[in-house]
Amino acid sequence: MIKVGLAKLNITPYIRCPLGGYAARKDVSQGIHDDLYARILVIEGEESVAVVAMDLLGLPFSVVKEIRQAATHVTGIPRGNIMLAATHTHSGPNILKLEDTHSVDHCYITTLIKDIVGGVYAGWKQRENAEIGVRRGCVEGIGVNRRSPDGIPIDPEVGVMKLESQNSMGVLINYTCHAVVLGPDNLLISADYPGVTTRFIERVKGERVVAMFTNGAAGDINTGHSAELSALGEKIPGRTFERAKKLGTMLAGEVLKILETIEPSSNISIAARTKEVSLPLKPLPSLKEAEASAKEKERALNELTRKGGPAELITKAKIEKLYADILLKQVYERNKSSHDVIKRVELQAIRIGDCALLAFPGELFVEIGLEIKAKSPFKYTYIVGYANGYVGYVPTKQAFEEGGYEAVTAQLVPEDIDIVVEESLALLNSLA
Repeated sequence: MIKVGLAKLNITPYIRCPLGGYAARKDVSQGIHDDLYARILVIEGEESVAVVAMDLLGLPFSVVKEIRQAATHVTGIPRGNIMLAATHTHSGPNILKLEDTHSVDHCYITTLIKDIVGGVYAGWKQRENAEIGVRRGCVEGIGVNRRSPDGIPIDPEVGVMKLESQNSMGVLINYTCHAVVLGPDNLLISADYPGVTTRFIERVKGERVVAMFTNGAAGDINTGHSAELSALGEKIPGRTFERAKKLGTMLAGEVLKILETIEPSSNISIAARTKEVSLPLKPLPSLKEAEASAKEKERALNELTRKGGPAELITKAKIEKLYADILLKQVYERNKSSHDVIKRVELQAIRIGDCALLAFPGELFVEIGLEIKAKSPFKYTYIVGYANGYVGYVPTKQAFEEGGYEAVTAQLVPEDIDIVVEESLALLNSLA
């Protein structure tokens, strides 16, 4: 017999909190457009598991560790069976850079940890006999491959899990697209388009429903704008609340259609596995070299601007300066972390019947996610990105060669891709 418990809690920060997601954003939040939530699903079967979906940019590894440890203490759910996933909204509180005391509210983080643990406990206490079913659908017109002139490849699959008991219904959604309809000029707290989707479903299906959004391998997938221009803070048409509502409603409509086709069952296997993998970090220049490069790019930009150079050349110079500044920041951070050259990363897989959720703490490119899904032994496999920590972008080997924003900001090396794919498939096969 399967038992399911659900919980939902408001995690909206105070109005003038520092916002995360865009380095080009220069001010704190000026208000709340829509509330942020943590939605929690607990399943008890042969094993017990918990999935937490939060309207946040991501979670630091240290916060994940604290939440898991405390949640295990109050529920007995093993630490490795607790998945903590962020929707990756870029209009929420800045919590990834804990060492930056000027742009992170540590009081909010302390409260968040307690609230999430309490939410997992509430879900655990409310569990009741339930049935679970999974189906897939397809939505195009939301996600666009931002590195490709024709906007492909993308992953248009919409995964929907229905968890139904006598008194409640959980809806777990998986879709692959950055939550970045709203740009760096937005100073209102918002869950972006995933928030529109979950609120729409909860409104249509009633108060007993908790709808959860998990993002996929969305490293190179957004709603159709340049990552470089966004990072520079350029004003890009279409990055509005109206468009977020349109896209979120479009996704919600497909989810609602899929829900009607799902035939849940109580004959469901529940299991979870984790594996720690060691990923080599990319070599970096010396601090002296990085500082010299950043100064040179700044000098070149200032000179071009002073001479009134062509707009396209000035934009190119701005991007080159951006990349040099990013590299310098990476050198600073690497030097503060004892010059580590290896990053230990946890892969996590949760089996729920013929569906597997594969959690990765970062931004896999969609091509990598599609490969894992195609080779998985499960009928339904969903990559859950931005889960259990954050290690940054994982571009394809081709993207590393081509360069660009994601390749420059990535901490890893091309060889890490093979490790991630092979170890992910091994983990999935161990659950099959």
